[in-house]
Amino acid sequence: MADQPQWKEAVILKPADLKKAEVEHSEKPLAQEIPVEQVVMVADETTKPVEKMEAVKKPSRWKRFFAGSVATLLGAAVIGEIYRLISWGFEVHPILGVTFSGLVGITFVGGILWLWQGMRGLRQLKIAEKLHQEAINLQDQKTHGQAAVLLKKLDHYYDNTPLTETFKTAIRQVDSAYNDGEIIRYVSHHALQAQDEAARRCLHRHSVQSGVMVALSPYATFDMWLVGWRNLKMLREIADIYGISPGAATQWKLLKKVLHNIAFAGLSEISIHAGSHLLSSSLTASLSARAGQGVGAGLFTARSGLQAIKLCRPLPVDEDAQKQLTSVTQSILVALKKS
Repeated sequence: MADQPQWKEAVILKPADLKKAEVEHSEKPLAQEIPVEQVVMVADETTKPVEKMEAVKKPSRWKRFFAGSVATLLGAAVIGEIYRLISWGFEVHPILGVTFSGLVGITFVGGILWLWQGMRGLRQLKIAEKLHQEAINLQDQKTHGQAAVLLKKLDHYYDNTPLTETFKTAIRQVDSAYNDGEIIRYVSHHALQAQDEAARRCLHRHSVQSGVMVALSPYATFDMWLVGWRNLKMLREIADIYGISPGAATQWKLLKKVLHNIAFAGLSEISIHAGSHLLSSSLTASLSARAGQGVGAGLFTARSGLQAIKLCRPLPVDEDAQKQLTSVTQSILVALKKS
C-alpha cells in the first residue's frame, strides 16, 4: 500500500487571484536609462594594487656587514705591513727599500692583471653560453633569415682573435639556399674544425695520462690530487684553445659547471658508459683493481673534457661522445698492458 501514489485534491485558481499577481509583478521597478553626463566613475575596491609578499628568507645584512668588515680589516692589515716593510727597507738601505717597493709594485700589477683576466674569461663564458643556447634553438629549424643575427653575434664574439679569419672564411662559404639549421651545422663543423681537433687531442692526452698515473700510483690521496691537477690543467688548455681567457676565476667557474653537468648526467649513464667500455675489451679479465681505478679516473677526466668543450664552444657539438670515451679507454688499456 505504501508504494501506491497518494492523490491530492485539485487546487482551483480564481481569476481574481491571477489579476492580483499580475499587479504585484508590474509594481517591480523596470530598467531605466541614465544620461551619460550623470555617470560617475567609482573606483573598484578589487583593483587596488596588491602588496608584494615578502620573501620567506631575506639575506642577512649583518652577514654582509661582517664579511665586509673582515675584508676591510684584512686589507688594512696587509697594507700596513707592506708599508712597515718598505719603511724598514729604506731605513736599512735605500737600495733595499727600492727593491721592496719594486716587488710590491710588480705584485700589485700582477694581481690587477690576474683579476682582469679572470673577469674577462667569465664574461666570455657567459656570452658563449648564450650563443650556444641560441644556436641549439636554430639547429633544427628550417626557416630562413634568423641565423644571420646569430652569425653577426659570433662575428663580434670572435673579433680581434686568432679565430677571426677562419670564422669569416666559413661564413663566406655558406650557400644562400641553406636554411637556418643547415647554416648553424655548417658553420659549427667548418669554422671550429681546427679547434675541435686540438681540444680532442688535449682531452685524449690528459685522460690517458691520468688513467695510467692513477693505475700505477700506490697512494689513494695522491690519486685524488693528481686527477684534480690534471683536470684543472686540461680545462685551462681547452678554454685557451677556444679563445677564452684562462684565468683562475674562469677555471673555477668552468670546473663548477663541468661538475654540475656531470652530476646531472645521471649515474646510470656513467655506469652504462663505463660498463660498455670495460666489457668490450678483451683485457678486462686480467685487469687488477688499480687498473680498474685508472680506467675510471681516465673516463672521469674524459667526461670533464667533453663537458668543458660544450661550455667553451659557442656552437653545438656534433661529435659522438661515446666514440671519444671508447678511444680513451682503449688507449689506457694499451698503455697499461705495455707498462
